[in-house]
Amino acid sequence: MIKLSDIRKHAERRPGHVAVVDGEVRLTWASLADKVARVASAIEERLPDIRPARAVFVAENRWELVVAMAAVSSLGIPCVGLDHTTGPEATAGALEQLRPTVVISTTAHRAVLTEVGWPEGRDVLDIRLDSDPPRNAAGVAFTDLLLSEPREPRAVEQPFEAFSFTSGTSGIPKLVIRRASFEARRFADLVDQYSFDEDDVHLVTVPLYHASGPGWARIFLSLGGTIVLGPYDDEAGLIRLIQDEGVSTTLMVPPVLKRVVAHPASEHLHKTSRLHFVLSGGRHLNRWVVNNTWDRLGPVLHLYYGTTETGVNVMIGPEELHVAPCRSGRPMPGNTIAVLDPDNRPLPKGMRGRVAIASYQLMDAYATAEPEFLTLDYGGRTQRFLLTGDSGFIDEAGRLELTGRNDGVSKAAEGKPLDVNIFGLENDLMDLPCVRETAVLRTKLPETGEDVLIVPFAAVSPERLESGRRAVTAACARRVPCLPAYVIPVAAVPYSPTGKVRAGRLLETVLPLVRAEAAARRGATDLIPA
Repeated sequence: MIKLSDIRKHAERRPGHVAVVDGEVRLTWASLADKVARVASAIEERLPDIRPARAVFVAENRWELVVAMAAVSSLGIPCVGLDHTTGPEATAGALEQLRPTVVISTTAHRAVLTEVGWPEGRDVLDIRLDSDPPRNAAGVAFTDLLLSEPREPRAVEQPFEAFSFTSGTSGIPKLVIRRASFEARRFADLVDQYSFDEDDVHLVTVPLYHASGPGWARIFLSLGGTIVLGPYDDEAGLIRLIQDEGVSTTLMVPPVLKRVVAHPASEHLHKTSRLHFVLSGGRHLNRWVVNNTWDRLGPVLHLYYGTTETGVNVMIGPEELHVAPCRSGRPMPGNTIAVLDPDNRPLPKGMRGRVAIASYQLMDAYATAEPEFLTLDYGGRTQRFLLTGDSGFIDEAGRLELTGRNDGVSKAAEGKPLDVNIFGLENDLMDLPCVRETAVLRTKLPETGEDVLIVPFAAVSPERLESGRRAVTAACARRVPCLPAYVIPVAAVPYSPTGKVRAGRLLETVLPLVRAEAAARRGATDLIPA
């Protein structure tokens, strides 16, 4: 998050300009500078002597969290959030990797910390953003921190580190470590390319525990603009904020963007809003979302691809996205994309393989695992690449198209990339008029070890369920004839607040039905005469 020294520069230049909007709360730059100075001073006084100092938060988006993040950043303490929806096992695993000395939480999500025994009995500064600590319990209320006298905080003496967590959709989140900052370079590239300035108002719709949330908010705070904290699960509320707050830029994950542009109140936003830059990422976009976004919001949609480990790597703009909706984009400055065969040799354009990325934003290490780095002679020079968990190909125009994941429920054997265009099949299915949403999962049946596609889908209405099942089954057989497909109707596809399909939860729901259908298919096969 932005540091106090930068906040003070904006406060001196435009003290009354609003920096942060959270519901009825509007913090001007002068007010933000005062609050961050007070909280930073209080944290410095109470900080445990353990080094390295590290901060973690388990909290929903709110102005107090923005202040706390800015305060610890001003002290040179790396701060990272935990996905409070992943449950106790993932939370415990993440905390064990990070071993924080500052824990920031809210009442709504305190239970998951308590369940895993944090920060009980540890030498940790325990900050409660929205409540007082219980009697006889350690900890400090955020309101008490605000009572401290503001002064110039002194940064903790320790080597630079920056942290983020992977999504953990296929297990315990991995802690990603960087030992050098790339923020200045990426900031300059994005501001130069998209002409962001101090008059921009950025709507934050993703949780601040996801790297993209504070990453994009920092850009507009660094410029002296405004950020608005919005409710990702309330599309009507987001539309009101876009209009009432004069929002000019925002990042929405595909499920949120889909709901916003499907809402009747968004019909005239291209005429009634200031939007000039809408970013989406985290999953491919189907043609319906791209076209509807153009109709409702105008030519403002950009799609990016990147990973926690590699940063923001490719981007595609509205005009090109309109004619090539399945593409993720072209490499941004300082990034090189290669597609590799099973022996890690670069493949020619048009051939599917495993995506590898060379970038100034690459991670340095995981806390508990070894990244897959390799050095390749590519693009006329020798570069260091990180092997991602994604499969795809580069088209003749140099654009990357992702085709599937190489981990989790879609894990390919022996690290080889998928030979099936999973995302392409999903796009085909989403083009069917009877399908509201779907997710294609490639896995092995536990009983037989058979490699199959499991295709949960939600019909547009109960009346279209059977016709939808037939249409989805036919599309799977046409697009992926080499794998049996189990098409299962569901009420909805579950997504995380960061736009990821909750594949584990989805599989738990549909596997009993898949097992029953698989047994029935085997029984029918047994009845066929040899």
